[in-house]
Amino acid sequence: MLHHAEQAAAYYPIQEPTLSFIRHNENITYKVTEPLSGKSYLLRIHKSVTGGLSGIQHTREGLQAEMTLLRWLHRQDILQAQKPVANRNGEYVTEYRSEELGTVCATMLEWIEGATLDEAYTEQVAYRLGGNLADFHGFSRGAGAKNEARPSYGAERIDDALGKLAYGVEAGVYSEEQFTLIRDVLGIVKLQMHELDERDRAWGLIHADFQRGNVVVANGNPVFIDYCLYGNGYYLFDVGSAATLFKGEARRALLDGYASKAPFSATDIRFVEGQILWDIFISYSMFIQDAERGGWIKDHAARICGTLAKDFVAGKDVFDAF
Repeated sequence: MLHHAEQAAAYYPIQEPTLSFIRHNENITYKVTEPLSGKSYLLRIHKSVTGGLSGIQHTREGLQAEMTLLRWLHRQDILQAQKPVANRNGEYVTEYRSEELGTVCATMLEWIEGATLDEAYTEQVAYRLGGNLADFHGFSRGAGAKNEARPSYGAERIDDALGKLAYGVEAGVYSEEQFTLIRDVLGIVKLQMHELDERDRAWGLIHADFQRGNVVVANGNPVFIDYCLYGNGYYLFDVGSAATLFKGEARRALLDGYASKAPFSATDIRFVEGQILWDIFISYSMFIQDAERGGWIKDHAARICGTLAKDFVAGKDVFDAF
């Protein structure tokens, strides 16, 4: 894939770049280093590894919205964020033709040095991550209306996800009984969403993809990276996703950090549980039709449906069990 990176990098004013492959998931990503200046960048070629990960976020309009968001965050100094780099034409989204990939878009961001988040980090980092997340949501609340160029994680997507998840029964990934349980969980989640709709500003722009590889700890500050899947959703979706990065007291510390800057109470944990399960089932729907890359779903669904999902439907507390 190096030749793809070389073609995309040529559109940017980087002198004699060295390219190091990172991964191919929702995008093909490379670390780009300019030897003369010593500066490093993240090059993203927006071609997903599987069809389920493709979406409006990969379109030129979706990427322009992402670049605008990152530039806003950087300019207003709300959060430390990767700054977009303009190409030789002064554009932040590069659209070009590749013989193998077809018409494709690329973007480049400044590199943020730091360590990837892992379980060794303390409650202090978890608390600060919660506070940073609240700051991001505070910015989102002031950003205005829904962004039509980005994915949506609301109730209307549940029906779409269930249509895709039904394939799992046909493919033998999980049983009809397990699928019925998934459907029951998402039915409850949809009702919870209607309750959240009655709240003031519970919905807005969310990161939507918290995992350890998407948080870099720089000088003790947990920085969100990879806004590729950011879109429109409930703020508690992010809270749940971020909380599952930690265990035990650190998980509770994240909630405390969030509550120090944003509306949150103990009664919200039931909604957070629902959003965590929704996040899990969205992931299933993205990979369910890819037998090679979705092989992990069978065992994962057996565990989720064996205890967590049943307990959630029964109204039991499952927050600490994820």
